[in-house]
Amino acid sequence: MWTKSRQIKFLSLGIGCGIFYNFIFSQIPLVQKLELQLQDTLLRLHHPKSPPQEIILVKIQSKDLANQQLSIGRVFYADLAKNLLEAGASVVVLNLRNDWREAPGFEYPITITEPINRPLKNLVQNHGDQIVLVTRTNSIDNSKKNRILIYNHLLPFDSEQLRPLINPETIQGFFEYEPEAELPRNLSSTARRTHLVGQFFLSEEINQIQTFKSAALLALEKFEQQEKLLYLSSRIAKISTQVEINFWGKAGTFPSLELTSICQPSKEQKCLVASPVQLSQKVRHKVVFIGFAEGNNIHTMPMLSPFGDSIAGVEIQANLMASLMTDSFLQIPPQWLELIIVIFGALVINDIVYRYKDWRLLRIVLGIFIGYLGGCLILWKYKWILSIIQPLLVWTTTGISVFIYLIFGQQKEVITLQNYQITQLKAAEQEAILSRTRKILNRIASDIHDGPLQELKLVMDKIELSPDLDVDVILDKLAALGQEIRDKLTNIRRLAQTMEVTPRLQQGLDLGIKITLQELVNSGKLTVKVITELQPLEEPELSSVWIEQREEIYRFFREALHNVIQHAQAPRGNATQVCISLKQEGVRCSLAIANDGAIAESTSGITKGGYGIKIMDAVICELLDGAWEISAFPSGEVRVTLNWRLPNS
Repeated sequence: MWTKSRQIKFLSLGIGCGIFYNFIFSQIPLVQKLELQLQDTLLRLHHPKSPPQEIILVKIQSKDLANQQLSIGRVFYADLAKNLLEAGASVVVLNLRNDWREAPGFEYPITITEPINRPLKNLVQNHGDQIVLVTRTNSIDNSKKNRILIYNHLLPFDSEQLRPLINPETIQGFFEYEPEAELPRNLSSTARRTHLVGQFFLSEEINQIQTFKSAALLALEKFEQQEKLLYLSSRIAKISTQVEINFWGKAGTFPSLELTSICQPSKEQKCLVASPVQLSQKVRHKVVFIGFAEGNNIHTMPMLSPFGDSIAGVEIQANLMASLMTDSFLQIPPQWLELIIVIFGALVINDIVYRYKDWRLLRIVLGIFIGYLGGCLILWKYKWILSIIQPLLVWTTTGISVFIYLIFGQQKEVITLQNYQITQLKAAEQEAILSRTRKILNRIASDIHDGPLQELKLVMDKIELSPDLDVDVILDKLAALGQEIRDKLTNIRRLAQTMEVTPRLQQGLDLGIKITLQELVNSGKLTVKVITELQPLEEPELSSVWIEQREEIYRFFREALHNVIQHAQAPRGNATQVCISLKQEGVRCSLAIANDGAIAESTSGITKGGYGIKIMDAVICELLDGAWEISAFPSGEVRVTLNWRLPNS
């Protein structure tokens, strides 16, 4: 069962790993490159093989700007757009030079604007339903306070009402742009992902928010109005998330017109159409994008395409327009939603790693990965795209990290438990040693009291009651008593130095007996054949009572085996084998030592000396329900059996 603190710790680990690895992999170029390649592949599967024919570009080159007779200015630019519209173009999208877009601020001018802006202003006033002015903005996601520049100087103005005659949002469309030098090839690139609708502050002084459409969406809306196709733009305008731009190829994929093929040089800086019929055939019922397409400057607005080449802003707008026209773009969920998916997946992986630590783990994790890939394909079918490679890498590394953490945690718990058990075992052994020491000391004290001290009392009584004593006899007697007492005290000192738990018994009574038998055989002290039937006992290892009893049982075994060595095997006996068995039935246990020697010889060490009987009687007094017996059979077998009951843990 999980404790509450452990659950919180485990959840924190999953969330932390998910966030940390998500950040790490988002900074690795190789991961971003693989993710980009996969998403670009999925994008290309959605769009037709060739771009729509309704889009055409008019690219203005640097050589056109350098031509003295064809000076590209506001007058010429406005005349070019007017001629395209008169030739039958449905919509003209104008990318203005950066220095043409400067405005004095949000306040609309009351006086008449400068004559240099009048041609563009008249164009907007007369063809506002077919003109889109591209307004460059920063990335919406990277700006805390998005601001859009209003072309006050190009909008017709009502000086009495102090307001523009045309609403800016109906003529201006934004284009998110980041300089190529500051733009890594990653998933957040504005050359790949863009908003179709955005909210902007009109100025830093006035906290007024206005909704603007992207230049491509606004152009599509006006194209559908001109061509009587009012169905797609209204649905697209409701998309509030970013969309993935579909690219049809490298730079130069869309058809384009050279400026010199449209206009002839003119001293009045106007665009004189060389062949109105040919121009009408090329631009009729089409959306024309006009923009600067050469050089790496603010007028061109170049960015990196999925194909790795630098592509001008006007071509990126054309790709986005084509994606909207063919309904082949993909929607991108918000970043917070993708982060939630990553964190939730990390938590699921964490839980699975915790619950399963065998081969089922790989099967379940593989199933989750396949399920996620299947879900991504289903969403892709419904025009949504999720990150694939990065979440899978995050979940994999999270699972590995948690697995390693659990292994080290388990090892730490095992070590802690082992240390605790060792501490408990040592405490139990110390308690058993103290208990045995007390009992042995009491036994020695009783021996001294019942033996030398009683003899000493008799001697003292004789001295007191008998007037004529043999002094030499008394002195000999006292010397013998003193030596006996000194021997007892020496035994006590030796006992204090050697009192400890028998190490070989710490792994179990059966192993201790087996090791002792092997040592006796190897040393040559035990020469008969040894047969063992040793069953491991269910020992309460941390019980001091059992540790003490185990020492006594081992003492009984050594005494019985010593009797076999001294009296049953050659040269004193004729035994050929000894059988030692250790058994347990429930809580009852028995230890038997049997040999096949002659009855009289094999039992003499126990029945005659009396010391063996005394030791064995002392042992059973220390055991629970302890009892022992010696049995002699007509076949010559002699068996010594000890029975006892295991103490509770």
